[in-house]
Amino acid sequence: MLSVLNVSKSYRSRSQTKKVLNGIDLTVAKNEIVGLVGESGSGKSTLARAIMQLEPVEAGSILFNDKPVSPKNRKTFYEASQLIFQNASAALNPSWTVRELLLEPLRLMKGDRDAHIRRMLGKVKLSEAHLQRYPSELSGGEQQRVNLLRSLLVEPQLLICDEIVSNLDRLIQREIIDLLLELNRDIGMSILFIAHDLQAVMYLCNRVYVMKDGEIVDESVKIDGEFNFSHTYAQQLFDSVLGSRMRE
Repeated sequence: MLSVLNVSKSYRSRSQTKKVLNGIDLTVAKNEIVGLVGESGSGKSTLARAIMQLEPVEAGSILFNDKPVSPKNRKTFYEASQLIFQNASAALNPSWTVRELLLEPLRLMKGDRDAHIRRMLGKVKLSEAHLQRYPSELSGGEQQRVNLLRSLLVEPQLLICDEIVSNLDRLIQREIIDLLLELNRDIGMSILFIAHDLQAVMYLCNRVYVMKDGEIVDESVKIDGEFNFSHTYAQQLFDSVLGSRMRE
């Protein structure tokens, strides 16, 4: 479904050029949940923005359903792919009610938009009572559910989640992650889950890429509930999680 092929990108200033993506190859297949992990500054969010055409790349290509993503087909790509950012409150207009926020991505939809919203509310564990509330009246978990629902309303084939649970407490994190698993199972939506929370990635994802200093250094498929890595950096990352589990 999604193919990132040899993508590179640099940021340039008067004094230096910094390579932030270096020959990235990554794929997400239909119905697959893929993790992308790495320390802060490794280039994960830059890659997400590049995939969504929010930042230009200097080399390589991005394909969706075997077709290059370009300005000509960007509208179609956006209908099929949605990006959810980390900061839920910043993505929600504080002067709009939840209903108004949810109607906005449906502005071109024909038919009863309110009925469509009501049908979808249950998928993200929200009720009709939430529709008249403002973002400031919602908890962090509820705000992220609204963000998630805004993306789901257009029925995307691919959902890119950029650190969407990092600002939430553990209980709410688990609820959101379980919701993503449910959506993947029930409607076959593919997910690229970008995170530095390795426990969440190990629980959610079928396959994972490890990123360091703008490069993909390792990749692993989950077998019998576990990932195995060959690169020293990736091993050290995930060994730290396994070690903390053993100490609990």
